[in-house]
Amino acid sequence: WFNLAPASPVPQYKKDWFQSAAFRHGISVAINREDLSRVVYRGHARPALGPVSPANRFWFNAKLAAPKFDPAGALKLLESAGFQKKAGGLVDRAGHPVEFSVITNAGNKSRERMAVLIQQDLQFLGIKLNIVTLDFPSLLERLTKSSDYEACLFGLTNVAADPNEMMNVLLSSGRQHAWNPSQKTPATAWEAEMDALLKAQAVAASKTKRKELFDRVQELMRREEPYLYLVNRNSLSAISPKVKGVRPAAFYPQTFWDVERLSLK
Repeated sequence: WFNLAPASPVPQYKKDWFQSAAFRHGISVAINREDLSRVVYRGHARPALGPVSPANRFWFNAKLAAPKFDPAGALKLLESAGFQKKAGGLVDRAGHPVEFSVITNAGNKSRERMAVLIQQDLQFLGIKLNIVTLDFPSLLERLTKSSDYEACLFGLTNVAADPNEMMNVLLSSGRQHAWNPSQKTPATAWEAEMDALLKAQAVAASKTKRKELFDRVQELMRREEPYLYLVNRNSLSAISPKVKGVRPAAFYPQTFWDVERLSLK
């Protein structure tokens, strides 16, 4: 995600980039998610569409359009927002070269490889992406306290299937809400709409109604892309043939969620 923290040391002209939906969309379609899945995860991942994995069959909005890798289309989106590709790279309306850093946690080989591939993808647009790896405590300090970062490559895990488990991230007042953080009131109209939808689905008596409301939340996330969701990793389980009754699931704990039904031969 990109840093939109009001008190962050990021220059305002860079915040203006990140606050532009066209800029975020341009970056998004310039990233080859199929390559990330194939190269980094050796095919054991799929391009992500939003906050819910297709493995979560009930809550996933199957009507969402999958993000398409389209470098030429990405450049057109950026040009529509006033960016221009010149010999020296991409520049904004004021002539600032488009260069920013992405932080991620050192030692996480998958994320380090993803960052390198994304760096290569953005080179086509004339964007210079600098990769900064930090130890995990330093990364968290920047994300949650100092806001001293421009973009972050990180992982979010849904610990349960129900969307109420995501409220801390999706609600504008949520503690882990990473775009326009620490808001007293929603910073944008679409965030206000998301807040209303999330609160309505949380109290709706019908699961069908909750599904309808949360589908709209996923549509807003796809339309605005405050996060650029990249891949959903497959859940892989290695199980001895001596263990009987195993039914692996997509959610944690994948192998032992029904441990009381397992037996040894």
